This record gives sequence, C-alpha cells and structure tokens, in this order.
Amino acid sequence: MATIKPFRGVRYNTAAAGDIDKLVCPPYDVISPEEQDALYDVDVHNFVRLVLGKDDPDDNEENNRFARARDYIVNWMHTDIFLQDEAPTIYLYLQEFKIGDKTKRVLGFTCAVKICDYDEKVILPHENTLAKPKSQLLNLISATESNLDCVYGLYDDEKYVLKPVMDKAMTTEPIVDARDRDGERHVLWAITDPADIKVMVDFMADKPIAIADGHHRYETSLNYRNIMREKSQPGTPLPSDDVMMTLVNVYEKDMTIYPTHRAVGSVTPEDIDKMLEECGDFFALEPSAKETLEADMAEKGAIGLYTKDKCVLLIPKEKAYRKLSGCEASRTLELNVLHKHLLERSLGIDGDKLRNQTHILYTRDIKEAFDLVDSGERTASFLVNPIPVKVVLDIAEAGEKMPQKATYFYPKLLSGLVFRIHNAPKGR
Repeated sequence: MATIKPFRGVRYNTAAAGDIDKLVCPPYDVISPEEQDALYDVDVHNFVRLVLGKDDPDDNEENNRFARARDYIVNWMHTDIFLQDEAPTIYLYLQEFKIGDKTKRVLGFTCAVKICDYDEKVILPHENTLAKPKSQLLNLISATESNLDCVYGLYDDEKYVLKPVMDKAMTTEPIVDARDRDGERHVLWAITDPADIKVMVDFMADKPIAIADGHHRYETSLNYRNIMREKSQPGTPLPSDDVMMTLVNVYEKDMTIYPTHRAVGSVTPEDIDKMLEECGDFFALEPSAKETLEADMAEKGAIGLYTKDKCVLLIPKEKAYRKLSGCEASRTLELNVLHKHLLERSLGIDGDKLRNQTHILYTRDIKEAFDLVDSGERTASFLVNPIPVKVVLDIAEAGEKMPQKATYFYPKLLSGLVFRIHNAPKGR
C-alpha cells in the first residue's frame, strides 16, 4: 500500500527572515486577490510569492510568476532566508484552533509519499477536479521543482498505533510555531530517529491514503512524475516519484469538516416551486426560519432550502436513499441526495453544468448563502449538514467520489511551514 519516507525539508530561517507569522500564508486556492495584496505587503519574503505570485503585463514564456517563484527559492536559499534540514525528517504537525469557545487539536505528520495511479487503489480520491488549476500548478512545479503545498491525506489508525512516536516527538522543542490569519496555531516537531521513522513507515505500508484536500496538487504531481519519467531511463528513481503530504488519522476526534452550501442561479422561482411540488415521493417538507434553519437541519437530518420568500426543511425519506447507487456511505450521503434528486432530477443541473461552474456558487458561510439570495444574485441556496470524517475515507476506499466541493477541512494546512525541494539550488 502506501510508501512513505522522510525528506530534508526546506524551512524559513527566522534569524534572517524574521517573524514566522508574517512569512507563512494560506494555501493558494483560498487566497483572494485582496488577501494576496495584503500578504505581499506584510513581508517581502512572504510565501505567497511562491504559491500565488502576481502576474505582470510584460510576462512571457520565460519571465512569469512561475519563473519568479523559482528565482525566489534560489535567492532565498543563497541568502539563508531558507535553510534545508540536514537530516531526513518526518514532521509532526499540530493544528490548534477554536470552534466557538472550544479549543481543538488535530495531530498529523508531513512526509514524502510515493505517487501512485488511482487505479492502484493506494492513493484514493474522493471528488472530481477541474483542469485549469492543474495546468497552472504544473507550470509552478515544473519551474520550481518543488512541492510547495501539502496534499492533505487521511489514514486509518483506530488503535492509535502511532501515538507513542508522536507523544515522544512532542516532548522535544518545536521547530516551527506559527499563527495563521485566523489566529490558529500550527506547530511542527522533527522526527529524525531512524527507529521512530521505521515504525511510521512500516505502519503505513499496508494502509491506503484518502485525499481529504489537495486533489489538484496530487494529480498535478502525478502528471509531473509521468513527464519526468519520459525524460529518464526506465526504472530510475526520481525525486518527482514522491509528493509531500500531511497525513491525519481519520479517528482524530477534533478533525473538523465544514459543510459547503450550494447557491443556485440560472433557475427561476417557478422552477423552485415546481421542484417542491414534485419532490414529495423523496422528501418530507417542513417550514423553518432563517434564524433557526441550521439548528433545525441538524436536528431533523434535513437539507435546508432558502429563497426570498421561503425557508424549508427537506427531510429525505427512505426511498430517497434506496434510489441512490454505490456503497452504503455514498447512498446515505446527504450531498448525494441533494445532487441526484433535487439539483439533477428536478432542476436539470447535471454533471456537465456542474463542471462548467455556471449554475452554482459554493460557500461554507451560511450567512453568505443567505446574502446571495437576498441580494438577488442567486435564486435559492441549498444548505447541508457537516459530513463525518470517516465517511470521506469509506467512500474513497469504495472507489467512489463525492460531488465537487463536498468538504472543507478546517483549518487549512498552512503554506510555508516546510516544503520539499527536488534538487537543492547549486551553490549550497
């Protein structure tokens, strides 16, 4: 199954670069243009220049944001802004964050993982992806020869076999301790003892890994691996054979997935009314209110519908689940009920329209879901409950996929804590 290994990570040298909180950034795919500007301004060495550099009107094939990212890496390593760890390391990674008044902690580890084709059933996807982000990421990984962001993976350790190794690592001094834009804490410890590393490598050897977040990153790395293999002698081990991943036990009790709601346009209020009239075979309908909708959904196990003139609970009947195909986790997934019976069957928003991204805006913010309707930008918002983490692994292990934008793991893995470079720049 999964082949993991330590790597010599590249990290900020805060003695030269300064405050780590001003150097790290969110992953590229959650950075807005406004935040990109702010990150550029906060520090000249902020990691955003690597993962989401700015375009320039004079850019061309040789001089562009991807080439600039490469040059930043070379220059910052030559000036000791970046330093590469001497020993092959697995990096224990703690996220400490708050949900309401409760402090939560999620522990994982960052390592190199051998890239496998999906049909090998070792690395398991759980959702479909889009082509454009992958093409941009391929340009970046080709220019920098680095894994700058982590793929977020899930594994099964119900008996917490790896806990003693992790507990031992946490008795040492952290090598990174940073705060993200929300004030959440991200801490790294170095695991370098060969015996401890062997325990982790051996444990993962019979485990599959489900991709929780970072499908685009993984598929781009797979594509890049294939390109590099074509340029090399068959069977030659290459740095591009591996990808950097942060792996988290699916039984981590504080792991948090926010639901991703669907704000629907390109349909009329009459379409929504007709859907409600015709969905009685699959759903029981109950009235709700904007102020209580989220709590009512959780209590009833219901999908929420919000329009300018109504707020409704759609409670799936047993028949709604029986009509779905796939494994048990897929058949009971609320999001599949929404997509198959309401979006596709009733409103005609099929897979092609979802891929074209013309009918649906995705948001994890319930207030934004309401505002999109209230402003008239969208006709209706469908709201869903959180997905249990174990369901993600179960569906992936069954070889099935969720609809796009099914999960939003919180907090996101922070960029700039450590990254994996394929070949250190010449001169070091």
